[in-house]
Amino acid sequence: MSDVDVLLKGVVVPYRDKEKLFLVLGLLFAGRVSFGKAAELLGLRVDEFWDLLDKLGVKFSYYDKEEVEKELEAYRKVFSGF
Repeated sequence: MSDVDVLLKGVVVPYRDKEKLFLVLGLLFAGRVSFGKAAELLGLRVDEFWDLLDKLGVKFSYYDKEEVEKELEAYRKVFSGF
């Protein structure tokens, strides 16, 4: 049994290879791979990877709060007439 398996004993992780998942998440959070590449490394489609992160309760965004507000304001201006 690996160290990861010992640490996560009893924790449900909806992915078959926990060590690979956590390695890829580390690469993603460190900015070493893109979101799409992370999904590819795990053998998932991008939407499946988003779903997996949601199931794990992981919040991920390339934007900080200020950038999100700027983007939302831009969308509101563009789509306000529809």
